[in-house]
Amino acid sequence: MAHSFNFVTIVLLLGASQGVFLAFLLFNKPGNKTANRFLALLMISYSAFIAESSISGTPLAMKFPHLLGLAAGVIFLVPPLHYLYARSLISSDFTFSKKQLLHFIPFISFYLYYLFPYYLKSGAYKITHIETIALEGSPPDLVFFNWVVIFQGIIYMGMTLRLLKKHSLNIKDNFSSIEKINLNWLRNITVMTIILWSLGLVIEFLQLFDLALSVDVLVALATAILIYAMGYLGLRQPEIFSGNTEIKDLKKYERSGLTKTKAQELHEKLVHLMETKKPFTDSNLKLNQLAKMISTTPNYLSQVINEERQQNFFDFVNWYRIEEAKKLIKDASDQQSTLLSIAYEVGFNSKSAFNTSFKKHTQRTPSQYRKDIFS
Repeated sequence: MAHSFNFVTIVLLLGASQGVFLAFLLFNKPGNKTANRFLALLMISYSAFIAESSISGTPLAMKFPHLLGLAAGVIFLVPPLHYLYARSLISSDFTFSKKQLLHFIPFISFYLYYLFPYYLKSGAYKITHIETIALEGSPPDLVFFNWVVIFQGIIYMGMTLRLLKKHSLNIKDNFSSIEKINLNWLRNITVMTIILWSLGLVIEFLQLFDLALSVDVLVALATAILIYAMGYLGLRQPEIFSGNTEIKDLKKYERSGLTKTKAQELHEKLVHLMETKKPFTDSNLKLNQLAKMISTTPNYLSQVINEERQQNFFDFVNWYRIEEAKKLIKDASDQQSTLLSIAYEVGFNSKSAFNTSFKKHTQRTPSQYRKDIFS
């Protein structure tokens, strides 16, 4: 049934337009072009889906019925593009190959089976078709594809969360400062997205029993918010990889040639370096840089820190930073120093990272620790 343009429709169309604008910026953003272009395609897919949903049933669609269904299949592109964006963002050697086309089989299948024949129909048929769906519900084949895209969305969001969890562990084995590259924003958006897909699953399930759950507008608005959030945060995302930095996986210790005696020697050398040269004061200190300082490989250094200290690289370096900060706080001649200046001096590059790490290692905030010392 036809309905008029309203405030919500206009907001959604503006959201779709904003998504296209963000996609344009992403296509031209320097750096990781593969990741940026995947995100741009994702923005366009979201925008097309919102625009299609917004105008369906409006006087504009009734006047130009061939607009109906133009972007109906793009929803099948969203889950794989979301996943491939995450992969290309965190994998320095990621390349799009023919094998990656397998991710788009659901989209191709829907297009060939349903959309292509639909496009060839007359305008009158399309109007009748959309009105029939509004009154009687979707035909069985369309219901099947609805289930396919919902399960596709949930599965791909789950795969993305697993990928991001592995990334979170890996960067802590390679970087001493991770707040700019931890991708917590993408994890949170992925969680929001999987909630939306799960809501779609509930809606489809209720429709099996002829129970209606009218939340289409809320879902569309939430999708518009995702466009703003992902596009904006994606534009702000710095390069995870710089220079020749590589992520090393600590799981590769089974075939390590590092003996126990050699590991203990490297550990002693490492401790001496940390206590005398204090390389941890470099806020950008990385695993490969520290490995060069003690003339060993990043793999061996990771193994030494993991097995001799039961820590990852991130926690190891930050432990020394916190110990140094505690010394500076205790220094009577340094009582007037601000906690932020101390944080920068010992190697942290933000107050929030300093506070989080300090509390993790001491169970107190820096201000509480200073108060306890001088009370």
